[in-house]
Amino acid sequence: MVYDRAALARVLKGLREHGVDGVIIGSTVYALRLGFKEFEDDVDLFTTTVSPSFDEDVVAEAADALNCMVCQHGWGGPQLRCPVGCEEVTVELHENIYDFYVPEEMLNDAETVKVCGTPLRLLRIEDYLVLKAKAGREKDLEDLRYLSDIIRKGKLRINTKLIISRLALFDECDSRLIIKRLRACGVIK
Repeated sequence: MVYDRAALARVLKGLREHGVDGVIIGSTVYALRLGFKEFEDDVDLFTTTVSPSFDEDVVAEAADALNCMVCQHGWGGPQLRCPVGCEEVTVELHENIYDFYVPEEMLNDAETVKVCGTPLRLLRIEDYLVLKAKAGREKDLEDLRYLSDIIRKGKLRINTKLIISRLALFDECDSRLIIKRLRACGVIK
């Protein structure tokens, strides 16, 4: 389902007003930075106000208030399918649980951008790249190659020093694997 920036802002603002807020951590991070007007992917939201696993009542109340259907995403957390006019915005709620991990430093360093007048917090693009490299699934590597091409063309700027500094947030084995994947995909030299 394709949706626009206004629908994205409306759903995230509505969730915030009902106690569910956080940092966008998925592909919406680069889509917004590249100025996309329409989106197809779900919105991955790392929650900072509730635990999707333990505050199910808050999530359910927010979903109900926004007329969203509650499902489950691939990591086992709640997925909200929220209608906005004839569009639908799917928001997947995440937290640090099991194998899913976003360092607190990355979340605290998130940037705020205004989308249709609504302030939204996004991971820095460098942090998104590091997390994609850490995950290392084939889809993640495809995304890294795609972004590498955009970076080479000068349409997206990154701070390589920030990427390197973020490696300290992971153990040595993960750090080496992250840098190896980023180099193999052409994100950094």
